[in-house]
Amino acid sequence: KPMREEIVQTLFPAQFMNGNIHIPVAVQTVGGTYNTTQSVHIWDPSQQQIQGEEGQEQQLHLQGQIEAEAQPPTEILVPVSLKPDEGLEVWRLWAERKNEELSKREKTFAPIGRRQPLRFQEDLVSSAVAELSLGLSLMTQEARGSEDEQFAPDVLYYVFLCIQKYLSENGRVDDIFSDPYYTRFCESLHKILCDWRPSVHPLGYIIPSHVTEEMLWECKQLGAHSPATLLTTLMYFNTKYFRLITPEQHLKVAFSKVLRHTRKNPANAKDKATSIRLLKGQGPNSAVQKGTDDMYEEQIEDPENPLRCPIKLYDFYLFKCPQSVKGRNDAYYMTPEPVVAPNSPMWYSSQPLTNQQVEQMLARIIVVREIQEIIGTTQENMS
Repeated sequence: KPMREEIVQTLFPAQFMNGNIHIPVAVQTVGGTYNTTQSVHIWDPSQQQIQGEEGQEQQLHLQGQIEAEAQPPTEILVPVSLKPDEGLEVWRLWAERKNEELSKREKTFAPIGRRQPLRFQEDLVSSAVAELSLGLSLMTQEARGSEDEQFAPDVLYYVFLCIQKYLSENGRVDDIFSDPYYTRFCESLHKILCDWRPSVHPLGYIIPSHVTEEMLWECKQLGAHSPATLLTTLMYFNTKYFRLITPEQHLKVAFSKVLRHTRKNPANAKDKATSIRLLKGQGPNSAVQKGTDDMYEEQIEDPENPLRCPIKLYDFYLFKCPQSVKGRNDAYYMTPEPVVAPNSPMWYSSQPLTNQQVEQMLARIIVVREIQEIIGTTQENMS
């Protein structure tokens, strides 16, 4: 099995650029729950031309699936972690192809004046910020925009997370998802993510997202690494635990509406659990309403894992916000200061995020597999 998994992962970048993508897919029955601990097995019903003994085995496997009245396979391939080298290879192949295109174009249309012709570095680490932002933006538009093939937005997002991890592992401090220099790329990415929904396979299975929560922790998109990642983490936890899945719901959250709560263990008075709560179905007076426990959505502390603990990160956020905003009843997500050091006492201004910023951050969160499961469960309970 490890050998076959390796084959797919090495083929992935080349096929991505050739327009014949073969990405690991995870499957789930419609309305069913998704189990991320299932064992790994490669299968791809959409692959028409399969060669060699391995291909025959896959064909038989698919045939067996159909004969078994399209039951979901017992083993599925789940992308469980980011592959930084995969991100590098996708970029390298794209840059190579793009440079060839630019060369052909220059032979037809000579560059004006003495301006240097545009070329993309194949090595990510040595790419200038402006060049990388432009390249990632074009890559997003082109991979989505060809008429004969449209790549799944969650797959592209997975590739960009691999690229982010590669950059940080090789000494680059860029955050391609939040640095102001990458605004053009973030806008292009948002256009393809904002309307994304999990696709349904012809056999009737939901194909969940390729992006998992763990991947975001892996490439430092969650945590207290910077003002932007801390803010993303709070929004992620509010989506996951408070079940806020629209920009409008997030924009209604305010400092005064998030309530700290301490629950004592009846058997041991010293054993206390701290949580933060938000009243379900927020009304304008939710800050002053009290009620039974089931009236609230809750985030509970995780003492075993302080770096990922919702309460510790919430407290750290409060600590880094100006005193003047902490009682506000009309804002919660504050704008990061442009330049801050990790030990700076203030990470955020007194200006809330714009609606557009909230929408862009949330779109990247909604694509995460665990959040999709919560959305699916919430919709089932409502129906």
